[in-house]
Amino acid sequence: MRLSVMIEPQEGLSYAQILAVAQRAEQTGFAGFYRSDHYSSVADREGVASTDAWATLAGLARDTERITLGTMVTPVTFRPAGNLAKVVATVAEMAGTAGDRSRNHLGMGTGWLETEHRQHGFPFEDLATRFRRLDEHLQVVRGLWDATDDPFEFDGEFVTISGAHFAPPPDPRPRIIMGGTGKRKTPHLAARSADELNTVFQSARGCHEMRQAMDAACEEQDRDPASLPLTLMTGCLVGATDAEFRDRAKRLHARIGSGDLDAWLDELRGTWVIGGPEEAAEHLGRLSDVEVTGVLLQHQDPDDLDMLDAVTAEIAPRL
Repeated sequence: MRLSVMIEPQEGLSYAQILAVAQRAEQTGFAGFYRSDHYSSVADREGVASTDAWATLAGLARDTERITLGTMVTPVTFRPAGNLAKVVATVAEMAGTAGDRSRNHLGMGTGWLETEHRQHGFPFEDLATRFRRLDEHLQVVRGLWDATDDPFEFDGEFVTISGAHFAPPPDPRPRIIMGGTGKRKTPHLAARSADELNTVFQSARGCHEMRQAMDAACEEQDRDPASLPLTLMTGCLVGATDAEFRDRAKRLHARIGSGDLDAWLDELRGTWVIGGPEEAAEHLGRLSDVEVTGVLLQHQDPDDLDMLDAVTAEIAPRL
């Protein structure tokens, strides 16, 4: 199972803080580092700093060496499809490869936070329209990156492209990850155009149901289900020991929790990777049993770099 770190920089993080987490993740052996792509606070906090996801990933491409870098996920409402294809290809060139694979992953989704769209002038249509926009973005980005489809032509509802010569096409091509939780449109689009489907904050049972929906969508598309892996992004609150976990839980509860500590922790269990090494490893094992191939661990306290050590030193070896 691939274990990666996921952070939320729109909640006031500077590039220096983002870099510190990415470098620690690389040093401790995580497979990947992902960041959200938001311009405004998801927690509805006013006046907190935010950064552009792809600008910071360009910096990380030069400030790290091995670790995979990506977004989880980029809303297709933020950037025109051609612009997104060029930005990601540029970052991929800057990052280079890990073995024979691109270090760069592009997570794509419909976008959902209406306030940031209104605040920054991005279009925010109804969900069905955003899904159609996502469908076109997936087709256009893949088409522009395909050196065998040159010149590239596309005439859609949102995008019209004529005689595009995309140079240089990224080689190897960045991995395209479809993000979402719905079990109808999301698996269908992923089966047609994505290299991976990432769902969020799901129990092992929820992941099993998503895998079943993905298998059915692949069958409809005449695609081998094994070629479309399922990954999960979920919260992480762990410790190298049960006592360390408890201390860390108290600190995080004081920052973002509510009510009684134990009641709050019970609410998180089932979806978050939580607890001491044994409890956390057991949860990851249940996810592996339902064919989740990778977990992106959302780190809610990015200044606490020691928690990353706990994952790789105490939990990962138990898997």
